[in-house]
Amino acid sequence: MRNVTLFFRSRFWLLALALFASLQLVGCGGGGASPPATPTISLANPATGSNVVPVSIRQLESNTATITANTPYVNVTLCDASNNCQTIPDVMVDTGSAGLRLYANKITLNLPGIPSGGGTLAACAQFASGYAWGSMHMATVKLGGEVTAAAIPVQYLNDPGLPAAPSTCAKQGIDFAARFAPVANGILGISNFIHDCGVGCTADTPASQRPAMYFACDNSTCTATSAALSQQGTNPIAAFPVDNNGSILTLPAVPLPGGAVAATGTLVFGIGTQPNNALPTNAQVFPIDQDAYISGTIDGVSGRGFIDSGSNGYFLDLDPSVTLCTPNAASSWYCPSNPVVIHAQLAGATSAQAIVIGNAQSMFDAQFTALPALGGTAAVAQFADLGLPFFYGRPIATGLEGTNSNAPYGYWAF
Repeated sequence: MRNVTLFFRSRFWLLALALFASLQLVGCGGGGASPPATPTISLANPATGSNVVPVSIRQLESNTATITANTPYVNVTLCDASNNCQTIPDVMVDTGSAGLRLYANKITLNLPGIPSGGGTLAACAQFASGYAWGSMHMATVKLGGEVTAAAIPVQYLNDPGLPAAPSTCAKQGIDFAARFAPVANGILGISNFIHDCGVGCTADTPASQRPAMYFACDNSTCTATSAALSQQGTNPIAAFPVDNNGSILTLPAVPLPGGAVAATGTLVFGIGTQPNNALPTNAQVFPIDQDAYISGTIDGVSGRGFIDSGSNGYFLDLDPSVTLCTPNAASSWYCPSNPVVIHAQLAGATSAQAIVIGNAQSMFDAQFTALPALGGTAAVAQFADLGLPFFYGRPIATGLEGTNSNAPYGYWAF
């Protein structure tokens, strides 16, 4: 039997880092001038088919204040019970969280809320240093030619129809959803997990042991409550009739260390279910543990970590000799005078993966958005977040929990 508390915590730690890392570049304020007219880097032979959606990494046109670097965007379509549909562009692909979260002001459909306790169900997605507050609604989700077999729960971030976030939610820290709004129109969470909380938020777990995640809200107050699995934020891939065992995010190799103005790739649904989503013959499978991490080493130093497209850089606990940017830039980013090469070896890997860390300020000054050498400090010592730069030139599969007998909690493969 799984340790419910430990398993629950892992889901939110993943989501926490996915958003926290994405917000760091916003905090640094890169400026809004148009980047140089450099060709976009694209895949030579991108996958095609109904189970494929294009991915773009570029400057978000609506954001003229900050650089939206290393943010993978896709279009997501919502439909109601009458098959009225709306496509939401520029939703971030996040392999580090589970569930679709869209900003309420981007949705025009009248999608039904989820009833709870005589009111409406709301969620407080909890992060390491903050939260995202919003109501839960039911929608059929389309991604390319894939459609969920039925409506699934979707969170409306910053829903103005809700009361303010209750104190047990707001005490998590800053309002991440408010800070993330300039970066994307929402978050497509397609991690190894099916639900954003799992058993830890259901009525099977005593109220005293549940996190402050789900609330029943009336016109003025919100009260902590349980949420059945069918009411929780749900990984849309798990709800597809086919191609529902995971995904493969493929991005082109981007010049090191400076990067490129933009890049395009593909997100393919299913792993080994069609000719276009077979793993390479030399791919290795890396099972995650029940905490959702994998062990490994960074330049021989042991630690733990994960692979996450929702983090816009490498976040690593490097040797102090690797220079940080000055306070006038962003002191959490690395700014070595010359690129630094480190080696990450996941447990069970036949060889280490070379990682290049470049000068973040130089990258920001160039105003490119595909930055394969962007790195910053880790939030936890001896912990590695291999973010979007790790995906460049390296197709990475994210396998869902329960789909591989040798990896019951899910896996990564590349």
